[in-house]
Amino acid sequence: MAIVLPGGYRSIMEDFQNHSHGRSSVPIVVALLALAGQIQNQVDDGQWIMPAKNYASTRFSTLTQINAGNVNQLRLAWTFSTGLTRGHEAAPLVVGNTMYVVTPWPNILYALDLTNPGMTKWTYSPHPSASSQEVACCDVVNRGAAYYEGRIYYNTLDMHTVAVDAQTGKEVWMATLGDINHGESLTMAPLVVKGKVIVGNSGGEFGVRGWLAALDAGTGKLLWKAYSTGPDKDVLIGPNFKPFYKADQGPDLGTKTWQGEQWKIGGGSAWGWISYDPDLDLIYYGTSNPGPWDADQRPGDNKWISTLFARRPETGEAIWAYQMNPHDDHDYDGVNENVLLDLTIHGQLRKVLAHPDRNARMYVMDRATGEVLSAEPFAYQNTSEGVDLKTGRIKTVAAKGTGLKTVRDICPASPGGKDWQPSAFSPRTGLLYIPHNNLCMDFEGV
Repeated sequence: MAIVLPGGYRSIMEDFQNHSHGRSSVPIVVALLALAGQIQNQVDDGQWIMPAKNYASTRFSTLTQINAGNVNQLRLAWTFSTGLTRGHEAAPLVVGNTMYVVTPWPNILYALDLTNPGMTKWTYSPHPSASSQEVACCDVVNRGAAYYEGRIYYNTLDMHTVAVDAQTGKEVWMATLGDINHGESLTMAPLVVKGKVIVGNSGGEFGVRGWLAALDAGTGKLLWKAYSTGPDKDVLIGPNFKPFYKADQGPDLGTKTWQGEQWKIGGGSAWGWISYDPDLDLIYYGTSNPGPWDADQRPGDNKWISTLFARRPETGEAIWAYQMNPHDDHDYDGVNENVLLDLTIHGQLRKVLAHPDRNARMYVMDRATGEVLSAEPFAYQNTSEGVDLKTGRIKTVAAKGTGLKTVRDICPASPGGKDWQPSAFSPRTGLLYIPHNNLCMDFEGV
């Protein structure tokens, strides 16, 4: 089946495909995908206390002060400079009358007084190791913080998670989660679920072994760590693990789909966004590209890289998984956001997640089971011909496969039809707004 697109969207996409042929490096700022239905949205109280606004990752605010009638009257009110010129990828938090801003390395946390705009209440400096900048694959960025019960939680580039008192700026605890000397770093925004701070590592390009972990919000104690590769006991796969598709079923696929012990340096880090469904009690996240990039050096499906996982937040137990890009020879990852929606499909209300993948396909999936309901392109692409909804397998184009050779005109390029920049869903318009790319690449493996 496919989600039917309205005529306006289809004409936009056809015009885009007919005229660009995927060869322009100019990004298309916004594409629209219509989704009819309702969302599980938290009550909007004028605050923004977690990275994606709510657990459903809609990034939608119900505030109405700014509208089409007065937006042209907006004027600059005040500015604040972090004094840094590297990538700023963290959305601010707003809690009460305070705005919290996290910077890229050196990961300073600022508390700004919104009753006295531009004035700083306090500053917290975690002093991360300068050497951590050398293991940041893609700039020394930080993607944000989360507020929970009077504290601000965020990660530092040098593999620490910190809890800071939101009123005073005093450090409550700092937890060490890895070693930069192994190629690991921390760039993602944590999510706090049921008193647990959920965190994932970065470094798929440097031979790390990816993982997602949970820390006790009160103490910083490590509660569980779920690896993306390796035997089932390390991936936290047990008797309740029931993936929808046969290709994702079977014991110890995290080792059997790799050659020898390559899974120990296989990537699959979890540096993207996390969503949570309180009714199903499941967190959702994606894993990154495999290591090494050279596809010929790691035969097999390489599970569980480029995979969506559904896990229990209290134990980390995997409930289902779906590998979108087996073998992943284009660095497409699977870390993009999962927007939780309740959609009426063929007359039946379905609990789904919408995942705009870097392979340029919009996955609409049953979030209780992992079944793919639709996987249509939302941007120009020529690396796949579709997804078999019976097997869940993507139908890749062999001529665009990479390895120890030169392949030209691969669309999308490794940043994907959409990279980490998150989408937003509006229940008012029924539209999912996607900041996507129009990029292609030539690839040579050496």
